[in-house]
Amino acid sequence: MIIRGITIVLFVLIGVSTNAQDWSLDKYKYGELYKGYVIDNEGTRIDGYIKYRNRWVMQNEVIFYKTNNLESPKKKYMTSNLSEYKVADKLYHIIPYSGSAGIQPRANLVINAEGCIKEYVWYDRASSYNKLKKRPGESDEDFGARKFPLTTVYYKSTDGMGVTKAFFKDDFAKKMYKYLILNKDLAKKAKSKQAGYSKLLDIAKIFKEYNKECK
Repeated sequence: MIIRGITIVLFVLIGVSTNAQDWSLDKYKYGELYKGYVIDNEGTRIDGYIKYRNRWVMQNEVIFYKTNNLESPKKKYMTSNLSEYKVADKLYHIIPYSGSAGIQPRANLVINAEGCIKEYVWYDRASSYNKLKKRPGESDEDFGARKFPLTTVYYKSTDGMGVTKAFFKDDFAKKMYKYLILNKDLAKKAKSKQAGYSKLLDIAKIFKEYNKECK
């Protein structure tokens, strides 16, 4: 029974992660309202409806309605003035990462919020994204991925910024050692370039181990 329960929990977490990145238009439509909530910087939660928009815009501003009616009064929130919000199946946390803008607080899409090192996605806008044309046979999802390429972002609350794999690219051992310093054993493995702890491809495994042991 315990194993079955664990399996169900893992399945749910995987499902949440998968759904979060699903932008196919057969599920949700741009410009329509979907149930959600916002939490402001003071921790107050307000339930209502949020306009569903493209993946880049939704990181930067939220159009919020108290009722499910586009003709009703609305309020625009800049995401830097919130701590969290959710629209449909998309949950966002405001963390110090904003793509090319650096560490300005912005909304990042939650992929995995379990553990001390949380995983998010940030969407950029491709060059001349508004002029891109859909290719013959290209799905809406693939077209959207070309227009708004994603970056995986990692964040732990003890840091002052979110980081990407690119952060560790130069001098992986030294940077990963400092990043993992609260787990001395794991940090030493990275510093000594132990197999499985020495390159960018190892990041997912390293962070999973860190999260398993952190408090």
